[in-house]
Amino acid sequence: MNSKVAFDSVCAKVAERYADKGWKYAKSKHWMTKKDKDFTFKVLFYTSWNNISDVNVTFYGSFAIYSTKTKRCFTALCSQDCKPNGELDWNVASEDTWDKTVEEFTEWLDKMGMPMMDECLNNLDEFVKRVAKEGFYPWKGYIVNMDFILQFGTPELAEEAARKCYESENETVRAEFRESYESLMSGGDAANEYGRFQMLNPSDFRTIIENKVKIDFGD
Repeated sequence: MNSKVAFDSVCAKVAERYADKGWKYAKSKHWMTKKDKDFTFKVLFYTSWNNISDVNVTFYGSFAIYSTKTKRCFTALCSQDCKPNGELDWNVASEDTWDKTVEEFTEWLDKMGMPMMDECLNNLDEFVKRVAKEGFYPWKGYIVNMDFILQFGTPELAEEAARKCYESENETVRAEFRESYESLMSGGDAANEYGRFQMLNPSDFRTIIENKVKIDFGD
């Protein structure tokens, strides 16, 4: 079977599972979306450029939360993190693997992605508090998005998240973070390469500076 047909077929089978739950599938883009006034939830499907028909056709996906207003991604979690059967992806070259792949992928999605969507839609205040405290995925370390905290949380939660961003870095980065933070917050320039790089690119550090989020360094 042609690799594109195999990949498209598995994507469609996954999307079919969620069609009656408000998800819209874009076949040409290989993703499905669900929206409300604040968020766009997206499940994206991926394959490989070097697939071999009837031998190896890669399938995996990710769950992402975007700002409906700015279109920027707040967070994304890839199914490769769950390593199905010890691998990074599924081989869907053979049709007899499709049902098992769909079961395993949707099991991951229902366990890891959909609960975050439900919290955003039904219990946003508590979700923001939890993210500020633990990050989006505590088992991967402190992964947060300061834009998310600032948009939906309180100044106090933003300060807590900013401090945790700092504390989550290693000792060397913490020193550079603090040096540039203190310089920039007092009206100066970034004091080192770390600060200059962070301010040139979208980053939590830059968001902290631009929004003048206070950090208690614990001195």
